[in-house]
Amino acid sequence: MHVIRSKAFANLWMKAHKARRAGLQIVEISGTDELHVTGDWREVFQEGRNLNEVTEKDIYILGGKR
Repeated sequence: MHVIRSKAFANLWMKAHKARRAGLQIVEISGTDELHVTGDWREVFQEGRNLNEVTEKDIYILGGKR
């Protein structure tokens, strides 16, 4: 169980690193699967359910209303 959780954390932090290198701003990293960024993440990541892909869960505006 610990190895699987550690791998999930490593995958998330690698996605955060990739996002930051691409110019996206990291807003929050939480749990083992949530990465909140500003900017167009679709230019950096493919959308999907595989480990190397990301899925949009929610969109919100920082400091404002939608």
